[in-house]
Amino acid sequence: MSESINIGRTIARERRRAGVTQEALAAHLGVSKAAVSKWELGQSLPDVSLLPRIAAYFSLTLDDLFDWRDELSQEESAALYAEVYALGEKDLGAAHKRLRALASEHYSDANLLLMLASLLTVWAGGMATPFAPAGEKDGVSDTPLDADGLADEALALLDRALELATDPSALYLAQQQKATTLFQAGRYVEAATLLEPLVYRQDTSTPTMLLASAYRKLDRDDDALDLLQAERLRAASFVLSSLMQEVGMRDDAAFALAAGDAAGAVFEALDMSAVNPFFSATMFLEVAEVLRKAGEKDSALDALARAADAVRAVPAHRDPSSSLLWDRMAERLDPAQAGEAWADHKARQADEVESLMRQAFVERVSSSEWSELVGDDPRYLGVLAMAEEQAASGDSA
Repeated sequence: MSESINIGRTIARERRRAGVTQEALAAHLGVSKAAVSKWELGQSLPDVSLLPRIAAYFSLTLDDLFDWRDELSQEESAALYAEVYALGEKDLGAAHKRLRALASEHYSDANLLLMLASLLTVWAGGMATPFAPAGEKDGVSDTPLDADGLADEALALLDRALELATDPSALYLAQQQKATTLFQAGRYVEAATLLEPLVYRQDTSTPTMLLASAYRKLDRDDDALDLLQAERLRAASFVLSSLMQEVGMRDDAAFALAAGDAAGAVFEALDMSAVNPFFSATMFLEVAEVLRKAGEKDSALDALARAADAVRAVPAHRDPSSSLLWDRMAERLDPAQAGEAWADHKARQADEVESLMRQAFVERVSSSEWSELVGDDPRYLGVLAMAEEQAASGDSA
């Protein structure tokens, strides 16, 4: 844990909030613009005689100006999140109490507040975790928490995080999480209003490529490669997820076939199984369902078989380092970077995702809707046998 006084960060935040330039603040205080810039960058501190004037200028107390905070390390934040997450699987009431205590204790740690707000959003949706309904984990029955109250708590923490955050990426993440919470709470107009300026902004691909080129000219090839792979992963993930969402929205057999083929080609060409091993199975099951509803027996069976192959091939844990296309992302995506507790937490989550995916596959394949469409077709019987095998292995585990 690092204890720090963040006068410069407070000045930067309050100056931007008030719409004041560095020049205007410098003129008011009788110092140079360079001095204000150095304060905000943390390269120097204002003279002690200026502190009351700075506080008065922004209508702050000296305590507010000093903005003393005890910031947790990434590893410490991850460990606390994992602790509350695990407690929520057993006792949501106790987990909620612990979360509130942590939020109060670390009310100036934007990163932890974001993480805790995400858990509150999950609980507001009636879930003990993102993968298990409340009261259904390990046979534990919890008293339902107030969904609206949890959402309001999450939004309060997110607003606090937005006040604290000065880094653009942290601000973007906080806005995105706030939009997620608003959407889940059914406040769609507010969610759309918040998301529109985030989405309808200038394309970032040109400055990204220009920055990569600048890195190369500066002999910073490692930075260029890291940037290019990160942007490629973002773009590929968007393409795949947008195709899946559109399949569900359109509910059109022709589009489902085209989208399934396109997604399969992208997934294979970019070796996405190394970073998202669960996508292919989920996508082809979605396509198969649309085709089943349309009565397209042969095409539906083909998609179902592809989903079965993808389920069978899913590894327990992804390994980006095994792919030449994603070797630069291996360290960034490695949860061990945030400590052993976080690595264990993410491994458990991956196991839960895999288990739920296999369970969903078994339930869909075994449904009466499928048997009504395909009857005793040998291809279906083969997939059904595989599904039953998955169910048996899951029960034995």
